[in-house]
Amino acid sequence: MLHFFKHSRLVASGCLLLTLSLALPAPAAVPVNSLRQSLQAPGLSSPHTGALVVSGRTGETILSQNADTPLMPASNMKIMTSAAALSLLKPEFRFKTHLLTDGRINGETLQGNIYLKGYGDPVLTDERLTELMQELRFLGVRNVTGDLIVDDTFFDAERVGRGWKSTYGASAYSAQISALSLNLNTVEVRVRPTQPGRPAHVTLKPENTFFEVINKTTTSGGGTRLQISRQLVNGRNQIIVSGSLYSRGRTEVETINLEDPTLYVGNVAQNLLRKEEVIVQGKVAKGTTPPAASLLATTESAPLREVVSELNKHSINLIGENLLKFMGANFEGAPGTAAKGAKVVIERFLINQVGLPRNHGLVIADGSGLSPLNRITPTAFAQVLQHMLNQYDVSVDFMSSLAISGVDGTLRKRMNTPDLKRRVRAKTGFINGASSLSGYLYTKKNEIVVFSFLMNHYSNFYAATSTQERLCRMLLDYEDKQ
Repeated sequence: MLHFFKHSRLVASGCLLLTLSLALPAPAAVPVNSLRQSLQAPGLSSPHTGALVVSGRTGETILSQNADTPLMPASNMKIMTSAAALSLLKPEFRFKTHLLTDGRINGETLQGNIYLKGYGDPVLTDERLTELMQELRFLGVRNVTGDLIVDDTFFDAERVGRGWKSTYGASAYSAQISALSLNLNTVEVRVRPTQPGRPAHVTLKPENTFFEVINKTTTSGGGTRLQISRQLVNGRNQIIVSGSLYSRGRTEVETINLEDPTLYVGNVAQNLLRKEEVIVQGKVAKGTTPPAASLLATTESAPLREVVSELNKHSINLIGENLLKFMGANFEGAPGTAAKGAKVVIERFLINQVGLPRNHGLVIADGSGLSPLNRITPTAFAQVLQHMLNQYDVSVDFMSSLAISGVDGTLRKRMNTPDLKRRVRAKTGFINGASSLSGYLYTKKNEIVVFSFLMNHYSNFYAATSTQERLCRMLLDYEDKQ
């Protein structure tokens, strides 16, 4: 049984390491010794704390510690995935999802099967799926004699990343991976109070019959204490909602993941067709679209620049996973796998474009950083950040995808003091045993500093985050040599 407890949230972000190479001395305005001393803060593990800071204009090394030590990056891995995707696919790229048939339309009847084929779109929503299903009605179809086949064969059948832990459970951040995904492969559970002594009202968004909902709640005159769990029974997802809900309280909303996202998309699509008064006589099943199937309609995602912004600002793991597998399928052939995607990122991007050596020592286990098996060096992060800074066709889109200190994304509540607010654009990262922060800092002289801080095996999480912010504050006084 997979459990999610209300009011107990785990956040999976990435870890970024700031690698500091001891090269040319920095200007006296920056107390380099103080920077180094900050990295020795109590609670940090010195051998597992990496940092690299360089000038964005000259590439001069400002600070370096364990810069070439491979460490767990956590969600800083999304920097690698997003930078590679923007560089290789380009910011205007859009994902597609197709509606096809192997039959023909005769009057109001489509004689044959319909196929919903996914190509890895990580941001397909029920609103867009509704529009896609409406296209069938617009064609005059009211009856489908065959089945609704959902096709996810553009990716492999591995639903979780290599090294993901079973303790991630039903949490939204560990949603299963599929070439045919919907609403980030999660469902909203809405629990509304009724009359005292009666069960609360439980609904799902979007509406579907994929889940069996077991309501064990009570509306009470006291406080709210809810527990939401999910389990798989005889191949069917069950959602169990138990506990009490205050009669005068608000509707409680929680998002959880699900098993078998491909069939879930098919179930939702079938319900949407019913609303459009289009009846599918057959069943919903997984399968492969015939090569000769004819295209009925297509829905396209927002441009990649917007998808990457969601990935980096809000650290959405499913987007990172789908991007990695899509690059694998696109450049190495379907089905897309994490291993193929890692090969593309390393060989086509990091080695061929960024210039990393072949003996880089990196390990890319997944695209989001949720896996503790990933290993990246601060040097690699700094080189990627420096490279993206100088690419005329993708630099603006990449930098704008990063969270802004004190303003938005995962940095909205961090570094929001007047001196640091808006001066840092970076990717945060956190999994058990790893905290990271990598990105760009604008100094008081409006010069750009590239940094990567990767902190592993610390004994105090606050020591890691506070050290990251302390280093950023000290770097505000850096000035490039003229």
